[in-house]
Amino acid sequence: MRLLLALILFASVTVHAQSADVAAIKALNEAWIHGYMTKDTAALSHIWADDFVLINPAGKRMYKQDGLRSMASPAIHFVSSRVDTAEVKVVGNLGYIHARAAFTTIDASGKKTNGKTDYLDVYEKRKGRWVCIAAHVIYLGDQ
Repeated sequence: MRLLLALILFASVTVHAQSADVAAIKALNEAWIHGYMTKDTAALSHIWADDFVLINPAGKRMYKQDGLRSMASPAIHFVSSRVDTAEVKVVGNLGYIHARAAFTTIDASGKKTNGKTDYLDVYEKRKGRWVCIAAHVIYLGDQ
């Protein structure tokens, strides 16, 4: 009987901890989207691990400093962005979010683009804090 109660208690604690981790990763995803919109390099620097790597829709590998530098570029301005779907899974100290997002941008010439992306971001819990270590973005085309 004690073993059964201990297993129930352990399962309850594990589910609660995992739901808190899922919520934390979803919040980081929203902060990331907002950081892109506002070109908030401080927020993105906090979300991205120092060894962060992103594969962009063109297949180019970008690292944390590349991403932060590109935020300063006036070439593209995000007008709007929203996450349409987001699925989070946590296994131990690793978690991922697979999501689809829609966005509107305006380039330097004034051309407006409405598009969609599908992305996978991988997070690792380091010293009690979730940081993104890898991301892969696929451009689904203009909408």
